[in-house]
Amino acid sequence: MATIPTRISEDVSTAAAAVARDEHRSTSEQINYWVRVGMQVERSTTATSRMTLAVVTGRAPFSTLPPQQRAIAHSLIDADLSRRVAAAQFGQDAHDDGKTAVYLDDDGRVVQMAPGSERQRS
Repeated sequence: MATIPTRISEDVSTAAAAVARDEHRSTSEQINYWVRVGMQVERSTTATSRMTLAVVTGRAPFSTLPPQQRAIAHSLIDADLSRRVAAAQFGQDAHDDGKTAVYLDDDGRVVQMAPGSERQRS
């Protein structure tokens, strides 16, 4: 089977590597497995799958799902949250909104970004 190079976010790669060991797969095989599972969930047209997706998108309550579908719904939501958090720039967003942002730099030093001023390192 041919492969195509692609970029995978670090959190997905790290999670896949950790799970892959227990599943006796390589990291790449684990990611491919997850992709195929996700693809099947999205392509599925069963009533259960439609209801799971309704819960994930906030159109139905979790109480409408049996336990196994609840676990799937939670997994889908967790994956979306992880993707959003990985892409977020909370400090920059707060600064852009006129708020003071505080974070740790790569050396572990506290950096404060106040609106209208330069970054101040502690």
